[in-house]
Amino acid sequence: KHPMAAAGSESQQTRIKALVLDFDSTLSTPTWLSRAQQWAVADNLPLFESMDEAEIIANLGGAARLATLHTLLGALEASGVVLHIVSIGRKAAIVPHLRAARLLPYFGERVWGQDCEELRSLGFVKGRLIKRIMHARGWAHAEVLFVDDSQEHLDAAAEVCRTMMVTSKAVVGGMGDAEFSALRAAAGLPPATAAEGAGFISS
Repeated sequence: KHPMAAAGSESQQTRIKALVLDFDSTLSTPTWLSRAQQWAVADNLPLFESMDEAEIIANLGGAARLATLHTLLGALEASGVVLHIVSIGRKAAIVPHLRAARLLPYFGERVWGQDCEELRSLGFVKGRLIKRIMHARGWAHAEVLFVDDSQEHLDAAAEVCRTMMVTSKAVVGGMGDAEFSALRAAAGLPPATAAEGAGFISS
């Protein structure tokens, strides 16, 4: 099933102006750190702070997937799409990992986690925070896409914006080629070429 199959006809007509990504199992592909006997997820601040660059890159799916993310996020940014992260993980854990992977410039200050008052004050409901962000910018439902691996979070945002389930989680632990292609289409971008890092799963 295509990840955007349930988004409706509006998704075929309106180019998104903003993208909101979850972090764990969406942008990242959580790995099992045997040295700590724990999964590397962003609500575990001490573990995230202990990870070295190699572990951070692995937790983002490896060098090839990271290159694909750079190409994708750069293309989205260049097309005018404003990029955000809204996570139930901790911002204090996520931001240093984004910085280490050189992904932080795509998001700037537009990163929220459970340790942010904006999300806490809204009962940790991502859809409520997305609605507030959209209202401040004057964005309509069809102009914002929210990507997450949790049906609960997607359902809570369905009336607010377009949503996409991370169906590739079962294969790669987070977003994969299906989601990357769908994000390009949602922004009105052409498909990625092999030279731009498409098809990393089979490479």
